[in-house]
Amino acid sequence: MLRRPLTHARLIAALATVPVVAACEDAGTAPTSYVQVVGGSAWVAVAEPPGMARADTWLPWLAPGGPAAAQVRQLRDAAGRARTAGRIEQSLALEDDALRLAAGSLARSPEAMRGVLAPLAALDAWTDRARTRLETGRYPELDAAAAGVSAEAAAARRALAAGDTMTAVTHLANGTLLARRHSTLGVGLRLLAAVEARIGPEQRDESADLRRARHLLAGAREALSTGDSMRAMRRALYALQLLEAQGLRLPTPF
Repeated sequence: MLRRPLTHARLIAALATVPVVAACEDAGTAPTSYVQVVGGSAWVAVAEPPGMARADTWLPWLAPGGPAAAQVRQLRDAAGRARTAGRIEQSLALEDDALRLAAGSLARSPEAMRGVLAPLAALDAWTDRARTRLETGRYPELDAAAAGVSAEAAAARRALAAGDTMTAVTHLANGTLLARRHSTLGVGLRLLAAVEARIGPEQRDESADLRRARHLLAGAREALSTGDSMRAMRRALYALQLLEAQGLRLPTPF
């Protein structure tokens, strides 16, 4: 167990500020969630709030020059190269691997606000966004994800109150990975893969709508590679609508 970075009283006071930080981060006008019903199926995603944990969040507290720190940097750099090359699925998988490794390789206790409380506030903000979306309709997968992320955040709080920072960071990493799966990037990637698989290889005599759908899918991948996952989702969903207009069987959310 890592040493306690805060006294019990100071920690409880710091934890009490986390919901306030999360609420302040939602002050902008950008949409915090997105839902589109096509062919009777709903694709719903929740945008990641500021402060979500990344491998770099915990990298400063890994052993300097150690093998874990070196591997985290290698995974992070490989993820960046994959994203630049348009291999978004590979990039996301590498980022997730780097996050898991960093969270599980702490050599000393992270600084409280940057290493623990800010990622915790981000999980609370994501859960709030998901619950706001759930008030507008029934989305079982998002409901389960919101419950899971909330449970990881609660477990992190309990670990922090007990002075077990390492366990708290593990729960923060688990919650972050679950939230990312239901973020605009995670849902956008699954949607894109599903539509690409459904549309199949290009045919010589295909319709103008199918050609337009392919163009939209290419644009969606380009948007993902530059980090604009909301724009990517909109383009992929428009392609899905074009497939529906052609009478093709549509993929279902997964």
